[in-house]
Amino acid sequence: AAVESVNTYHPYFYAQSGRKDAQDPIIKSTILGYVSNFGQVPKQIFTKPHPPRSGSKKDGGSPQQPTPFFLKLDKMRTTAQPFRLTRGPVGQILCLEKEVVVLERNRLLLSHQLGCYFSWGFPDNSCALGHYATEKTFAVFESLCDWGETLCASCPTATTIVTAGTSGVVCVWDVSINKDKLNHMKLRQPLYGHTDSVTCLAVSEVHSLIVSGSHDLTCILWDMEELSYVTQLAGHTSSISALAINELTGEIASCAGPVLYLWTMKGQLLTCLDTSCGPLPDILCVSFTQWHEWDARNVIVTGCADGI
Repeated sequence: AAVESVNTYHPYFYAQSGRKDAQDPIIKSTILGYVSNFGQVPKQIFTKPHPPRSGSKKDGGSPQQPTPFFLKLDKMRTTAQPFRLTRGPVGQILCLEKEVVVLERNRLLLSHQLGCYFSWGFPDNSCALGHYATEKTFAVFESLCDWGETLCASCPTATTIVTAGTSGVVCVWDVSINKDKLNHMKLRQPLYGHTDSVTCLAVSEVHSLIVSGSHDLTCILWDMEELSYVTQLAGHTSSISALAINELTGEIASCAGPVLYLWTMKGQLLTCLDTSCGPLPDILCVSFTQWHEWDARNVIVTGCADGI
């Protein structure tokens, strides 16, 4: 499992009795250098998954973890004063440390420090950057129209924008902003692989992963550092409508119609599930809860066209 999860160290980090090549003085000094700098990995303690920790305050165990919201849905209430966007449908909700940022559709937060957003979906297929507090646009970029109509985008960092749309090409852009000025927005690399429009994107800087979903019934995994093809997620029965990446585990959720698919970050299918429970069951958005990586109570939340 450790090898499968790429959770291993250099062999010299492990304690091995009677290592033959340790007799070589150069290798021996290398091993000692590793150990003195990083320490030595002990022998394997558990040969099967660690059981959950038990204990309460009485016997000195850890305090009880708060119950996740999804285990007490009957206690959930809508806020007394809902916040309304007068400019259109909600497109992004970000829960930051001290505030919640809400942006309308076709608009994404690019930099919280600079307070600026990236927007697309204009009639001329251009894009724009502006300040979400003042609603003022400070830059318009027209070269995006070379790639057809933009249907989806992602802003994994303040200097990177990923776009895709009717051309079927995933474009990765380098962006440089200085206060109220766009220094440049350069195409780092186009990623070719889809044979139809790309409908949704998910990007994880932590796992250096871009996932694109398309009308061609497939998703493609791309390496964000190398900007290269990794693998294809095939087997969907309809167009991909929503994607999400679990930042803790690297697992990928893809949605096609009412069906939810769960994949490893290597592209192996773990399971699929028909989530139909209403008249319009097509999934429009999906997200992982990420309370603790080891918490088995984590769930996947989906939102469907019928409001369920």
